[in-house]
Amino acid sequence: MQQVLATFLRKVLVILLVGFISTCSLFAISSQPSFAATSTMQEMDSQSQSVSDREQAYEEQLKAEKNMDKVFEENAKEYRKENPEENIIEKAVEGVEKLADKVTGKN
Repeated sequence: MQQVLATFLRKVLVILLVGFISTCSLFAISSQPSFAATSTMQEMDSQSQSVSDREQAYEEQLKAEKNMDKVFEENAKEYRKENPEENIIEKAVEGVEKLADKVTGKN
């Protein structure tokens, strides 16, 4: 009988401790400061400026979408300026082009 009572009391104690810990964690979460409500005029100006920057970038992307080949060529030129050494893919493409020219007799 005493063992049953002891295990019952342990179970009740565990349940109470779990409830206490979860209640404390709820209060700790709710007491965190809200940084969203502390925006200043400078932050609002920067946000509106970032919106206009995004709109401008969107318009540029719409224009670029119409001329994909031109955009690709510009990006490839910029990449080659930044990375002047020839990479393995470009070497492979040149080799395939030379082989195709030999096979088709365009050389």
